[in-house]
Amino acid sequence: MGRPKGLLLVEGVPLVCLHVARFLGAGLDVTVVLGAHAEEYAAALGARFPAEARCTLVYNHAWASTAMADSLSIAHRDGAALVTPVDVPPARPETLAALLAVEGDAVASHHGAPGHPIQLSAPLGPGQRLDERLALAARVDVADPDCLLNLNTPAEWARWRAG
Repeated sequence: MGRPKGLLLVEGVPLVCLHVARFLGAGLDVTVVLGAHAEEYAAALGARFPAEARCTLVYNHAWASTAMADSLSIAHRDGAALVTPVDVPPARPETLAALLAVEGDAVASHHGAPGHPIQLSAPLGPGQRLDERLALAARVDVADPDCLLNLNTPAEWARWRAG
């Protein structure tokens, strides 16, 4: 993409900030795990949410040699959590509400295809794999086709922005 995906701008706002705003708007406390380009992300989040006590930044200093589940384990220590990668479109408020209405693990889906965000009812246990846990999670059908998108290439980004 030529730069960190979460710092790409949507109407002048970094994508990561849109994710945080949506989760905060749903009444959730937010933890952002920073790895690559941590300083740039922290600066963008600090500029947008300077005094937001409900937005915590944590660091995965070993990001280059770990998996997403490792970053998740750094942030998710107790209780339930909604989780999204930064390189997807921000979830619509109604998508977040639908996930929050489910007890247990859940995955936003559109026409049966799994997407993002996901809800984990509890942290991953020792040796537990995220993909195995999600295979057993409830599918929550939402009216948001964007929940299936990954914004990994300039072409995907351009298609999403044009839509």
